[in-house]
Amino acid sequence: MRKPHRVSVSFIILMAYTLLSLFPVYWTVTTAFKKPSQIMVTPPQFIPTSGTLDNFRQAIEEKSIGVFFVNSLTIAVVTTLCTLLLASLAGYGYSRFRFRGRGFSMMLIIIVRMIPALIYMVPYYIIFNHMGLLDSKIALTVVYITANLPLAIWLATGFFDEIPVEVFESAKIDGCSEFQIYRKIALPLVIPGLVVIAILVFLAAYNEFGTALVLLFNDSNKTLPVGISGMLQLQKDTPYGLLAAAGTIALIPAFILALTTQKYVQKGITAGAVKG
Repeated sequence: MRKPHRVSVSFIILMAYTLLSLFPVYWTVTTAFKKPSQIMVTPPQFIPTSGTLDNFRQAIEEKSIGVFFVNSLTIAVVTTLCTLLLASLAGYGYSRFRFRGRGFSMMLIIIVRMIPALIYMVPYYIIFNHMGLLDSKIALTVVYITANLPLAIWLATGFFDEIPVEVFESAKIDGCSEFQIYRKIALPLVIPGLVVIAILVFLAAYNEFGTALVLLFNDSNKTLPVGISGMLQLQKDTPYGLLAAAGTIALIPAFILALTTQKYVQKGITAGAVKG
């Protein structure tokens, strides 16, 4: 008799937590479709009686949110692809081969991740200024790849470690080269793990604010977080509807990721729970 009671209590707690977590998203999306007269009202309109697309039109046409969105998406996608390529190669090497200084070099890699990112801002600024890459999406992409590689390499190494050694030995006996083993055997087996890494890297690059604020100046190069923050500086009064529309646009990639990668995330999280 106790089990149904426990299940029902757990269900109620989970539902309450889910509603509390989703309410800010719901409020942002509904506010994006509200008219200015419907936003700051008492009592608040939890369910809008009418809607408008004026906030989205103004955000895209007048505030360049579309440009910022494309910049963020492009930088995040390129960062993710390059990081996955480099991290998978490095992770495979660290997992497959034992060499002098392996443990020390992996420790150095993760130490880089532990250093606060703001410490690198002045060196980045000076280096890219001398290279003529300041205020460019290339410079920001290079920074994001460098910042995300340490964690990606560590995670990739762990996923490759879960592949039984017998799989590699069988491939060697069949005459596969090391690169063929990596490309045709190891990579397909760790796809769920690589998807998890891709999501972490993509969201980190897509949502990053501090580095983009320092390295980018022109509106044509700014990313979405920097562009949205600039909307507050240009307005005397807080444009809640405009900000909500920009925030709703910014949610689109995360929403698509949640719908398309759920099964891979579940496999990636449980990878290594059962070996063999």
